[in-house]
Amino acid sequence: MAIEALNGSIWEWDDKSEILYLSSTIKDILQVKSNIDTFGKLFEFIVPKDRTRVEEIISNMCNKKIVEKFDIQYTFKNTKGKEIIINLNGIGRFKEGVFYLAGIINDITEKVKQQQLIEEGNKKYKLVVEGSSNIIFCIDIEKEKIIFDKKIINYFQYNHDSCIGLHGEVIITLKQWEFFIFSKDVKSYREKIQKLLYGKDTVDYEVEYRLVSKENKIVWVHASGKRSIGDDGKMYVYGSLIDITDIKEKELKIYFMSYYDEVTGIANRRLFVENVNKSLKSNKGNESIAIIFIDLDNFKYINDTYGHNLGDSLLEKFCEEMYGIIDGNSHFARLGGDEFVIAKTKIKNNIEVEELIQAIIKRFNDSIKVDGKDVYCTLSIGVSLYPFDGENLDSLLKRADIAMYKAKANGKNRYQFFDINLLKEFNRDFEIEKGLRTALDKNEIIVLYQAKVNTFTEEVIGYESLARWNSSELGIVSPTEFIPIAERTGLIINIGKSIIEESIKRCKQLSLTTNKKFKIAINLSGIQIRDDEIVDFVSDTLKAYNLPPSYIEFEITESIIMKSVDKNIDILKKLKKIGVSIALDDFGTGYSSLSYLKILPIDVLKIDKSFIDGISIDKKSEYIIEKIVDLSHCLDIVVVAEGVETKKQVEYLKSIKCDIIQGYYYSKPKSFELAKKMMLIDLN
Repeated sequence: MAIEALNGSIWEWDDKSEILYLSSTIKDILQVKSNIDTFGKLFEFIVPKDRTRVEEIISNMCNKKIVEKFDIQYTFKNTKGKEIIINLNGIGRFKEGVFYLAGIINDITEKVKQQQLIEEGNKKYKLVVEGSSNIIFCIDIEKEKIIFDKKIINYFQYNHDSCIGLHGEVIITLKQWEFFIFSKDVKSYREKIQKLLYGKDTVDYEVEYRLVSKENKIVWVHASGKRSIGDDGKMYVYGSLIDITDIKEKELKIYFMSYYDEVTGIANRRLFVENVNKSLKSNKGNESIAIIFIDLDNFKYINDTYGHNLGDSLLEKFCEEMYGIIDGNSHFARLGGDEFVIAKTKIKNNIEVEELIQAIIKRFNDSIKVDGKDVYCTLSIGVSLYPFDGENLDSLLKRADIAMYKAKANGKNRYQFFDINLLKEFNRDFEIEKGLRTALDKNEIIVLYQAKVNTFTEEVIGYESLARWNSSELGIVSPTEFIPIAERTGLIINIGKSIIEESIKRCKQLSLTTNKKFKIAINLSGIQIRDDEIVDFVSDTLKAYNLPPSYIEFEITESIIMKSVDKNIDILKKLKKIGVSIALDDFGTGYSSLSYLKILPIDVLKIDKSFIDGISIDKKSEYIIEKIVDLSHCLDIVVVAEGVETKKQVEYLKSIKCDIIQGYYYSKPKSFELAKKMMLIDLN
């Protein structure tokens, strides 16, 4: 019954009777009804390709009476045409002088098919493993050895044949494997693997770590595995290594782009904020933190003059120099553009901060060698202190920024600590900026006109247009307050265009009431002259009001011109080509280089009030004024003295033949209607 359950048939043959006995199961296997009692009848069912081999084996056993075990695998084809894979085993023996062969015939068709499927699966699995970039490994926990497939050799060189297995696999100890792991990752790897090998609850693990390859390159791998019991009852870990170097490099690149500045390679705002917030959180309470806000003075001028490539190189060089000054208790970052910030931690007193800032300013008072050029780049610095000026980074940064702008406003190349008065100034500036944004729409900005008088005839021969602002919320705001804010915010562009149009319109009206030749002078700021549309706007506005260009004069200070000499001179030449005249304002307060008078396209030179105030008081001022007048006349340039307030000043200016006088002595700035009357009457 047991044999039948195994789909087998018992057989026996002896050389005395030469009869083959087969149990009944053979009939089911071969699908026959008659008895099979000879080997010959049985062999008829064997497929031709196997028959001769089986006949020879059985005949040999019978004829030679071999007393041995034998085992044959072959294929039957039954009466239904179905092929059946058979395993015939038996043994020869003698009993009472008779030679017997006996054994079992088993149908192993399904078993063979299953084995073929397993082998095919193993073959495909082997191809998958070989075709995959993954490295398969097995850890023998008892022997503390790790076995890798042969692909591991692509990464590491093994010099001992004892490491190489029969099929090219690499066998090393767990300790040896740690020699290939990057030193900083050994600890975390060891913790994970020890927990897997010897922990009771852990059967799976995943870990990422770095390896050092045979080319001494860093290779990132993702290792995963599972602990299980092998066929021998021992504990093993089966897993794989995946090379994730490309993924990690991309992750690092994304991380760098997220946390570091692309140009300089230093921390950006995001990383700075995270690091400083950690410092604030861990602060013990008895240590101050300084937020030092740094702005590079005139960086835009350097970019415009030398180009952006040199500008980028300057930023890199600046950072190199800064790292030579700051210490390990500082976080340094680029916020954007030409703005940088330092957070100095563990400060005991303000003297530490001042010493650091003074060292920074001192270093950048000297030139920096950039791309073979000596570049000067001074700094404006603002400082706020935790916890005195704020308890969170956002407020500390804002207040350090406010202090920095104050340092810049005070002349640059200096530093300023935040105090509450600066906040009041900042809030005032904020309110002014907010009001300016709607001032034009509300018609709050008006134009007043200050007369220019011929020194000798005392006739009004022109005016200077001056903007004034009477805010509905702030009241009268001085131009010294709102003009710099308008320039800084760019609002001066639209305000300036409004003043230009208003001045040209009034000039046209005045020209229709008198035959006198006169000019109205309009101030241009640095922002306006850099506006690409300024020349076309002036030309179009003159045409719109049908006003000859000779009625209009534009005033620009020498300091503005010198910020970008070539470009600004080009704009001035284009304006002159329209037909307007150009006046150099505040002469003597900026660069004061007389050599520029011969290259600047100017028609008028205005002597600053600071020199005029020295008349009758300071001989040096009088001497300078006199020489300016003489030189200007030699160059066919008209001279205007502005800020004239006394009779003595007027008399002196007449004596040196200054052409035009402007100031309170003759007139304060007036509305257009009042200013117009001055031209139509005799001032005497």
